[in-house]
Amino acid sequence: MLVKTRNFSAQALDHFRDLQRLSFSILETMAASLHEGQTEKEVTRALVRAYRDAGASAFFHLPVALFGERTALPGKWPVGKFFPKSKILEPGDSVILDAAPLFKGYLVDTSYSFCFGENDTHKKMMADLAQFRVQVCDDINAGNGFKQISDRVLETFGKLGYEPAHTKHPGAVLGHRAVKTATLPFTWRISGFDGLSLTWFGIKDKLATSGVGRRSPLWNSSKASDHGPHDGLWLVEPHAGKGPVGAKWEEILVIENGKARWLDDRPPHVHQWEQIAAGKAYRPVPKAN
Repeated sequence: MLVKTRNFSAQALDHFRDLQRLSFSILETMAASLHEGQTEKEVTRALVRAYRDAGASAFFHLPVALFGERTALPGKWPVGKFFPKSKILEPGDSVILDAAPLFKGYLVDTSYSFCFGENDTHKKMMADLAQFRVQVCDDINAGNGFKQISDRVLETFGKLGYEPAHTKHPGAVLGHRAVKTATLPFTWRISGFDGLSLTWFGIKDKLATSGVGRRSPLWNSSKASDHGPHDGLWLVEPHAGKGPVGAKWEEILVIENGKARWLDDRPPHVHQWEQIAAGKAYRPVPKAN
């Protein structure tokens, strides 16, 4: 099997959790080290080095750093706009760091959002995003379908007054599969991306969209997602935008026998929400050596 999507052992799930924590740690460490005047290009290059040093063999997508208004994905947003620009970090900017490394075939995808300074709009947006972690899981356990859940998230975003920026992600996804790819005797890359996982995602989605099978690795509001939740690991990533401010979170959701739970109880954004609720700062803190 070239790509495994479900029926993971307890040991494999533990490994996914460990790698997700490692990825979050890299993003948090980078976030804590940011300083005024840095560019998105400088930060993404540093992230690539950090992930390589941590053992990442490839990337499902290269690390992303978005500063200021770019975190909201304003206007039309083709894939090329996710690539880093010479945008300079300034006080009050919202920041999104996102990376999808593969560690010996284990694909994890994590996002870390914060504000470089003080911004009440960002603080409220981050706090508002907490409800989707409850809503998505509860909706699956209530028996709702993927399209129905995605549509409800879009409706809630509208009520909150936010643009659902995740609809501008490739595939307009609320979420996508986390997978384990086979270890091949050669390296296959497409424009810097892991060739095996990227090709598999594309083929599987095209088949599902054309009506051949119902196993798209993408989760959105399209007809291809009009089915009950499929077992396996799903990377959920609600992304809000409003004016020059954007925020998101992303982590692994486990679905087994139609029931959902989060792989980890305390990813960084959960701690951030607790800090906000307590009236405390939710910015990243440098790690002790």
